[in-house]
Amino acid sequence: MQRGVWPIARRALLLWCAWIVLGRTGPVDLAVGAVVAVVVAIVSDALAPQRDSAVSPGGILRFALRFVARSLIAGADVAGRVLGPRVRVRPGIASVPCAVPAGVPRQFFSSLSSLQPGILPLGGDASSMQVHSLDVEGPVEADIAGDAAAFLAMYRTRAQ
Repeated sequence: MQRGVWPIARRALLLWCAWIVLGRTGPVDLAVGAVVAVVVAIVSDALAPQRDSAVSPGGILRFALRFVARSLIAGADVAGRVLGPRVRVRPGIASVPCAVPAGVPRQFFSSLSSLQPGILPLGGDASSMQVHSLDVEGPVEADIAGDAAAFLAMYRTRAQ
């Protein structure tokens, strides 16, 4: 075991909850789910590389609240632009700086960003992202910077 008993127990509990969410709630199903969750948690702990960061529950909550709020605001904005008497779209591709490191974190961030109305990440390099926006003259750069800061706040290094 690389990280101790409590992280494995927490992971097993989360896996078991996922089992229940999938609709397996009979007595036998719950027992099988508990065994599977424990085995998977132990094996995944043994196979997973040691990380230098951990997830911050407060950071996740702040990101989720920001994400929901921004999705509602962006959805209303897109609807107003498209359904209004005068269509106010200035679509285009913008290159914006992005503080999220390239690789898996950036891919995860891009996936989450693509769920918000009006912005579609297209790729990028080590320090920037290419995004398609319905309004390239709008605050695309500020929106991505704020989302990236909230995304990065979900993680904390072991030193913190």
